[in-house]
Amino acid sequence: MEYQFQRENCFACEKVFEGSSEQPVDLDFSLPDYCPDIERILKCRICPSVMSKNLSGDRLDVDGVAVIKLYYLDAKKQAVRLCEHTSPFSCSFTVRSAVQDPTAVVKIKTEYLNCRALSPRRIDIHGAFSVCVNVFERAEQEYFCSIEGDDIQQKKHTEQVSCLCGIGQQQFSLSEVLDIGQGKGSPESILRSEFSIGVESAKALSDKIMLKGEAVLCLLYVTDIETGAQDTMTFHIPYSQVIDVQGISDISQNDIDLEVLNYDVSLKSEYDESSTLVTLDAKICATVFAYEEKNINVIDDAYSTVYELELSEKNMKYAHLAVMPDMTVAAKQDVSTGENKISKIIDIWCDGVNSISTFDGNTLLTKGKVNCCILACDTEGVPFYAERAVEFSVNIPVPDISGEVSAKISPVCKSLSFRITGDNTLELKADLQLKGTVFENKVCRCIAGAVGNEDRKRIRDKNAALTLYYADEGENLWSIARLYCTSVEAVRLENDLTDDVIQAHSMILIPM
Repeated sequence: MEYQFQRENCFACEKVFEGSSEQPVDLDFSLPDYCPDIERILKCRICPSVMSKNLSGDRLDVDGVAVIKLYYLDAKKQAVRLCEHTSPFSCSFTVRSAVQDPTAVVKIKTEYLNCRALSPRRIDIHGAFSVCVNVFERAEQEYFCSIEGDDIQQKKHTEQVSCLCGIGQQQFSLSEVLDIGQGKGSPESILRSEFSIGVESAKALSDKIMLKGEAVLCLLYVTDIETGAQDTMTFHIPYSQVIDVQGISDISQNDIDLEVLNYDVSLKSEYDESSTLVTLDAKICATVFAYEEKNINVIDDAYSTVYELELSEKNMKYAHLAVMPDMTVAAKQDVSTGENKISKIIDIWCDGVNSISTFDGNTLLTKGKVNCCILACDTEGVPFYAERAVEFSVNIPVPDISGEVSAKISPVCKSLSFRITGDNTLELKADLQLKGTVFENKVCRCIAGAVGNEDRKRIRDKNAALTLYYADEGENLWSIARLYCTSVEAVRLENDLTDDVIQAHSMILIPM
């Protein structure tokens, strides 16, 4: 006879697709007439952004724009100038067609970039950036938790599983009119802009989550086109947004990712020379993975008190969200600008954070580098550009873990400051926020099938109500009960035992 199993269902976050598409950048162009000649190239950047993404069936289409920004030294005025070139891009990915309600996360990273001036007005640029895609689904997993039958004895243990109760992804816009203020001078053009957004608090309700935080817009702008004089401004913009996440609740643990898809900054001074207003239009994509803890019963072994059993096993995979790090650290480092002596710093910013995480014992070591960009003037007032790295290393405590560890730690540079310590030396300080998830991934064998052989019934001595058994120290009650076709609970009650293992050589009574 075949025994029936009781089952429990749980949902897991399964990555069903991972891919990337490298987009080449090959440009040979001349400066527009309104741009002065090039004395020296300071920095060339690729700034790609996603304009739209569409996941339909087994096809994911991503469309975007790559803006090439060339910063150079003006040959006449010895000022920093900017020339931009915009190129659209598109790429497609084929995703497994059987995916139910997939969620796509798109990230873009620069691979490399080479730039040279062929003449004072002609530029040759070669590089590439990658569109990286991960597609997730809420996959149902089935666990065997109990065998039905009065004659069946089962040995179980409990595993703590982080069940994915919901995935939500939603785009929202942030539009603001910001005032630089009269004391800073009217902006005539923008040399550099950086926009970032973070989450400071998240409150989950039924099927929704309220995100609150701050967006930061940093500007380096020109106040006088003729002289190239610059100034900087940083805006802190509070926001709140409700995101729909089916299945989320106030007890869930939430992994939240905010990605700036694209943004645009324009000046009101283009129409009014005295205006100090700046218009910001940004599009953000919020992705939320919500987890709830659930205890799953796993059947380790089973026997029948009536029949010989044939058992079959299977591997059960599960993941437990061990910890969600959220911490701030400060990293300092002295750097040199080489032969360039510093008279003043024009601007300083972060151009990305590279990191790697390794697990050792009960500690997750995350270390990396903050790529710092320095735009400064030498002692003769001539602008120069330098890139330096600030290294950091952080130990993140992790609870006891016996399985394989998978960690996703995303360090973000929240602010970058400096102190001039010498003619050509700086102390750079990067304030970092580290957020992420650390999962414990386990695989264990469990009983998934049981068939009783009706032709091979177990023999049980019914001539006596009790049998004497002399147990050795360390013997397991499960093995003793199996041997005598009874239950562990019956042996435990008959002998007033509390442990499943015999503590000392003794005589015990076996109920028959």
